[in-house]
Formats: sequence, structure tokens, C-alpha cells
Amino acid sequence: MKALLALALLAAAPAAPEQRIDVALSNFKFTPSTIALVHGQSYVLHLTSSGGHSFAAKDFFAAATMPAADRAKLKDGKIELDGESAVDLHFTAPRAGSYPIKCTHLLHASFGMTGKFVVS
Repeated sequence: MKALLALALLAAAPAAPEQRIDVALSNFKFTPSTIALVHGQSYVLHLTSSGGHSFAAKDFFAAATMPAADRAKLKDGKIELDGESAVDLHFTAPRAGSYPIKCTHLLHASFGMTGKFVVS
């Protein structure tokens, strides 16, 4: 009986809310450049760009759980942001590890437009 009550309480408990993470893409950096996450936690990544940039994290996006509509925004593990734009990506953080991020536009990464997701 106690096990059934505990199971019912777990089922009725609200899911942890998504945590919003704001990342600004500008010449030539990501702010912040290191994004700390917790495995299994839900997040919404809010990307804003002040100029044309990409946000490429192929290994991370391949490992993260995402709604189909948000996964459709990605092409080959990256998302393009044109001009002054913003986009939201909802996901659940994957297994623990460090996942690189970079802008794939010509020379942007070599000028320092790199970062990483760190999942604990």
C-alpha cells in the first residue's frame, strides 16, 4: 500500500521546470562560452545573434533529447542565426561530458568564437 502511495505521489509531482540559458553570439565570442548543465535536467537555450553566426554543437545535439520541432531547426548539428535574430531550443541534457561549441563561419572559431557545454 505504501509503495502504491509513493508511486502515486511521484506521478502527481510536477516535472522540474525548464531552466532558461541565454547565450549571445557576437563578433567573435559566445557569452557565456561555457554552459554548465546537469544530466537529465530540461533546458531552453535562448540564442541571440548580433550579426550572422552559427551555433554548432554536433555531438551535444546528437546526444541531447529534443522535441522534433526543435531538432528540425538544426542542420548537421548546427543552427544558423542571420542578422539580428533569436531562437529557442528545448532539450534535456545528455550524459555527463564536455561538448565543444563553435561558429562555423569563415575564421570565426579561429578568432575565438568557441565554447563548450559541460554536463555533470
